[in-house]
Amino acid sequence: MNLFLELDAWLSALVFAGLMAGAWWVGARVHAAWPPSPDAPTRVEDGALALFGLLLAFCFSGGADRYNSRKAHLLHDAIAIGDFATTASMLQDPERKELQRELLAYVEQRLVYGSTRLDDPGLPKIIADGRAAHGRMTALVARAVETKNTPSVHAPLMMGLNGVTKAHDERLYGARSQVPGSIVLMLIVLGVVTTFSMGRLRDRTVTTLSESTRVAAYIGLVALVFAVTIDLQQPRRGVIRVSHAPMEDLLASMKQPPK
Repeated sequence: MNLFLELDAWLSALVFAGLMAGAWWVGARVHAAWPPSPDAPTRVEDGALALFGLLLAFCFSGGADRYNSRKAHLLHDAIAIGDFATTASMLQDPERKELQRELLAYVEQRLVYGSTRLDDPGLPKIIADGRAAHGRMTALVARAVETKNTPSVHAPLMMGLNGVTKAHDERLYGARSQVPGSIVLMLIVLGVVTTFSMGRLRDRTVTTLSESTRVAAYIGLVALVFAVTIDLQQPRRGVIRVSHAPMEDLLASMKQPPK
């Protein structure tokens, strides 16, 4: 079921809509062959429909929460780098200039990371480049401490470096958080079951065209919510993406010459 998370959101929704439409058609054929009694209870079907709505809302809410978490992680990443850059600017040369140069390249690297899809073959190298930058910055901080370069900022300098590496890891692993495939499977199964029930219990007094229009509208609305839900689970793909404005603003401010 992870296939639905790996496909583009609109394609996953199209496949889901096709499954629901096929289930309704099968249910309509069953209705024609074995019409149910007008007095037949529908508690099971009503319960399945309610459960489907609850699960759809749960998945949508979870996707929205993950999207907000990705925004927060990017903001924390930019703030941590900015704080570290401010502390590093209080050092004396040569460590000050070397750290500023390293941080400027690191921000540019973070922008590349933020725009690279998770399934891109080049992503592991980008992540490795980020960790290599951490190693170079750690070496520069260690050298500043060893040479007693501005001792008063050593403690905040080390805290700032820890904040940068922590924000990097939170953003890295937060981007990989997705709804479990088993929940997507349950959602699809319930969607198919409910549309099958609609076809099997269709009203014989309603014309086929009118019934088909109503079912098509229902499937379209469900597929739209499903598409948005999947899109929220897919960082750096689809329509709903996290803005890189905090990191872009940080880069612009770091490129400005000191007054």
